[in-house]
Amino acid sequence: MSAIYLVSLFSLLSTITGEPAKPCRKTGERYFLSDRQQCDRFHMCDESGELAAEFLCEDGLVFETISKQCSLPFGSARCELSGRLILQEPQPIGNCIRRNGKWALGDTCNQYIDCSNGVERLVTCQNHLVYDETTGDCEHPDAANREGCTAEELYGFSCPAVVGQARFGAESDCRAFFTCAVYTNYHPRLGGCPVGTVYNDVREICDDPENVPRCRDYYN
Repeated sequence: MSAIYLVSLFSLLSTITGEPAKPCRKTGERYFLSDRQQCDRFHMCDESGELAAEFLCEDGLVFETISKQCSLPFGSARCELSGRLILQEPQPIGNCIRRNGKWALGDTCNQYIDCSNGVERLVTCQNHLVYDETTGDCEHPDAANREGCTAEELYGFSCPAVVGQARFGAESDCRAFFTCAVYTNYHPRLGGCPVGTVYNDVREICDDPENVPRCRDYYN
């Protein structure tokens, strides 16, 4: 990892006030340890196994114990997974709750504010995806399963209580259909047929409109 990259992600603290998650060991090389309680604080052990320095990630970033880097608190870096829930005081600026991070925008499902070093940008998820507050990415509504933005709430459709893997045509659009399966956790996932075709409920395929009576005039 380059020195420039390191400096941009954390700062060296002048005094050591935290406690490493475990004691330093003599390994013959320097390495980093997470703090016992604070998610965005970490420590460096020197070659001889002595505690050498303490660092603080930039506001909004946390110390990820696998990569040993400061990163956004999503996925494996989520603080709840390690039980280290303490964070430094926020440094809000504009619409950024912290200088770095991602936050859902108001009452929307498909938009979020992305902040990097206090510079914000508005991001809109495409193709019927929603912002997932757990992964920090745009995901299918069934995968995000976010309160107020679930697939059932957005589409007005729920998978049957007992079903293997099946598809169901959407009443509102002849090209649209919902897939219910193990990989969707039996929440409906929206799909669409190619232009020129419609969804055939009986055959569970995309078909010519003339083969689906209710959609025969869809393109006329």
